[in-house]
Amino acid sequence: MPSEISQQIGERVRAARVESGLSQADVAAALDLSQAAVSQLEAGRRSPRVDELAVLSDLFARDIDYFLTPMRARTAPVGMTFRAATAELPLPELQRAVTRFIQEIESQALPEQRVRVHVSEPASAAREVRKQTGQTGVPVDVNGVARAVGIGIFYEPLPDALSAFLLRADEHAVIGVNANQAPVRRRFSAAHELGHHVLGHAAGSVFDYAFPTTAEGEPPGYNPQHEREANQFAAELLMPEENLVEDAPLLSLARLARRYEVSAEAMSFRLLNLGLRETIDRA
Repeated sequence: MPSEISQQIGERVRAARVESGLSQADVAAALDLSQAAVSQLEAGRRSPRVDELAVLSDLFARDIDYFLTPMRARTAPVGMTFRAATAELPLPELQRAVTRFIQEIESQALPEQRVRVHVSEPASAAREVRKQTGQTGVPVDVNGVARAVGIGIFYEPLPDALSAFLLRADEHAVIGVNANQAPVRRRFSAAHELGHHVLGHAAGSVFDYAFPTTAEGEPPGYNPQHEREANQFAAELLMPEENLVEDAPLLSLARLARRYEVSAEAMSFRLLNLGLRETIDRA
């Protein structure tokens, strides 16, 4: 029978893996183990060695203490609140997908909030978040920022129509990101949802669609102003102005995009908004 500590560590490993968007096969490769062994570890049927915990710590960018700390208790009303939010979704397919997501992550650990930001202007809020979390360089660790704010980011396959969403219940919050998106798109989606949370958009949940406007109009709950502000927050978080002022004259658009781990389109738009588009290295 799995011991309590083994189950605790297994739950933590699985939570960190899901939040990082990695598969069991990815973890197995890092640990030089079989996927079955990783599955046993996550189920609490196998205790990791000290050297394996060190590898997991590096892989997930977590202190070893993270794996040894009991998970924060999650009360039933939180899950009920998350599930109630699915009623806002316009299609049964999306409702089913988000319900499956909630079932998947409901028992996962959520980080304790260490950073609180009380700034309403999007770019200023992003700068304050970076300052409080020590994220002065690039690329910015979006998952690390979210953990400091007390939010778990989980990457799961979702229908193409749904890019990402933010679910909130009291002090609890999670971000779901469509794992089918390209890596750079996933980063921007996560930062966008983080912006919704930090800026206090809506009291409950926010759903962001791949195609927010159609011939039938805008989906329920769509707020153009909030979407613009979340985009502004994400742009400053991932592509800080102070860093770009230094880097733009030295690097090409493609190299800037790679350095900041964003799409070339997002970088081009950001440079244009900052008046830096003509300063980039053309080489």
